[in-house]
Amino acid sequence: MAALYRLEIVTPLGKKFDDMVDGCVFRTTEGDVGILAGHSPYVAAIEVGEIKVHTPDGKTRYAAAADGFAHVTGELVRILVSSCDWAEEIDPDKAREEREAARARVNEAKTPEERELAKHVFQKARIRRRVAKKADGYSKK
Repeated sequence: MAALYRLEIVTPLGKKFDDMVDGCVFRTTEGDVGILAGHSPYVAAIEVGEIKVHTPDGKTRYAAAADGFAHVTGELVRILVSSCDWAEEIDPDKAREEREAARARVNEAKTPEERELAKHVFQKARIRRRVAKKADGYSKK
């Protein structure tokens, strides 16, 4: 059995996860980072991406997350993000619609600022769609 540590995922709306895990992977501004028990202290900016959580029972959970920070100590990893949705919480059809609407907003943007904001919204929608497909019981329609 792998060594365990405590993982907390916190959003402005409250805790999304607080339990012991074998490991987790998340997207930082420098790329994907994997954390195992005993990792050296670490702080990183989180960007739009996927969080993958490995639980002690051998399961893997997936979440779509955006914009925040991760703080790693010897026994605790705390991920603070503006949004976090587990795969099973995301409706795949609605996520597809959100992605297509966001793509249209990118194409319709009139200023560079509008385009950058629209691209960020599109990236969040794209990640939510990808994570939704990883939910247990998902079947492609």
